[in-house]
Amino acid sequence: MGTNMREESLHISRRERGNQVRPQIFESIAEAVLQNDVVGIAVLDTVGAYKAFNRGAELITGYTREDVVGKTSPPELFSDEDRKLIRGRLDIHGGIDNMDIRIKRKDGFERDVILSMSSGRGKDGAVLEHVQFFVDNSEKKYLQELLLHSQKMEIVGEMAGGIAHDFNNLLEGILGYTTFMMDLIGEDHELRSYLEIIKRSAIKASDLTERLLTFSRDGGRDDTLVNSNTLLREVVKLLERSVDKRIVIELDLERNLKAVLGSGGQLEQAFLNICLNARDAMPEGGKLLISSGHVTIDSSYPRLSWKMKHGRYVRVSISDTGAGMDPETKARMFKPFFTTKKRGEGTGLGLNMVYGIIDNHGGFIKVYSEKGKGTVFNIYLPAHEEEAPHEVLAGEKREVPEGKNEMVLMIDDEPVIQDVGRDMLQKLGYRALVASGAEDGLKIFGERKDEIDLVILDVIMPGANGFDVMREIAELKPGVLVLLSSGYNRSFFGEDLIDDKQVNFIQKPYSMEDLAIEVRSVIDGAADVTKEKKEGVE
Repeated sequence: MGTNMREESLHISRRERGNQVRPQIFESIAEAVLQNDVVGIAVLDTVGAYKAFNRGAELITGYTREDVVGKTSPPELFSDEDRKLIRGRLDIHGGIDNMDIRIKRKDGFERDVILSMSSGRGKDGAVLEHVQFFVDNSEKKYLQELLLHSQKMEIVGEMAGGIAHDFNNLLEGILGYTTFMMDLIGEDHELRSYLEIIKRSAIKASDLTERLLTFSRDGGRDDTLVNSNTLLREVVKLLERSVDKRIVIELDLERNLKAVLGSGGQLEQAFLNICLNARDAMPEGGKLLISSGHVTIDSSYPRLSWKMKHGRYVRVSISDTGAGMDPETKARMFKPFFTTKKRGEGTGLGLNMVYGIIDNHGGFIKVYSEKGKGTVFNIYLPAHEEEAPHEVLAGEKREVPEGKNEMVLMIDDEPVIQDVGRDMLQKLGYRALVASGAEDGLKIFGERKDEIDLVILDVIMPGANGFDVMREIAELKPGVLVLLSSGYNRSFFGEDLIDDKQVNFIQKPYSMEDLAIEVRSVIDGAADVTKEKKEGVE
């Protein structure tokens, strides 16, 4: 009897302790749910009023619990159309699993979320409440879109590089022979003005291929230290000649701006293209503000690009008060051949080229725009610690050095390049040999290697790699001087040309002046090295 009473007393004691512990556990779980800042959790009654709203929901939506809980007219996170879609899925399936949907935050910005939803029911099966779970998916979706865009750009780059290479080979012949004809007929000939038009058109075409090469592999450029302020001032000079006087241009440039490592020509073209787009967006006039400054990006800085790295950046901001862009236009603005202009007014390559240039410089672009409220382009370029040198003024004439009867062998598979190259070299005072490809070139070099002072070698020829040909030539004559040439630019060939600045290179199409300077530089440079070695021995 006594034993049974003790057991019953012990059982009651445990039960009472259990009744005391359970509420504490439930309270702890409820508090953990409310404080969770990763997953948004909201509880709604059957008429859509919020009963609970956790910390994660506050961070994702921008609303506080006080803003929503218990309100007879709570703010709507979803559009009318999405709300109907949610209601339909609940009615049919009784819940929602991982639905991609967009919400509108308190600050007006939209965020992509993954929504799951279930309904709490009573004993009779009637719905008592709904529980929403949502996770911010904006970053992941943004990265996926950027990755897809990057893959598309890579395909465009491969195509553009091939087109540019072949086109540059054709332009070499056009430019070369046009120059010869202009020299032959003199300044006063009636045909000279036509030849000048042909030459200018060919130069413009060459500039177009440079833009196309922006999309190929590493972007293709010989890097120098660039002062962005100098480029922006040059852009303004160009704009002042073409912009409607009703458009006010303002410059706000930070003094002592850090240098950027890259191509001044490409960056100036990128800045100019954005400014021209801004001009076109303000047909009735407005304000164009161009500014520069420094930004240090660290872990506290909002993520603006999946390529964004921590460090110091030069930020160039170009803003207008024009028409602005709707979300659809903004999403497509960097796509190749996309344009909002009328047929014949634009190719759709402008902003696509801008994207390629900035990306190839290790930078990124953030665009803010709203229909009817203008557009802001913020361009971020990695800052260099060294001070930028003064820009060389455009249009300065270079001295054209003449040859000293040295023998030069040109190896190229294009007949036009062979002909124009031979004629240029002879006109400059060199003896010229030409070969129609790698096999022919190796044969001629083997026979006359002791007479040949320099080889101009095309890098890409059918069935041959210019670097392999260069190595075979070096075996036949160690220390031989080689000037590589291609319709592709230097960076296309990767480490073989980018990292080894001792490898001499000239890009097609080149003028006779360019060829004269490069050939003389290679020959004289080698002579100076030989002289220094001899003096060191003595």
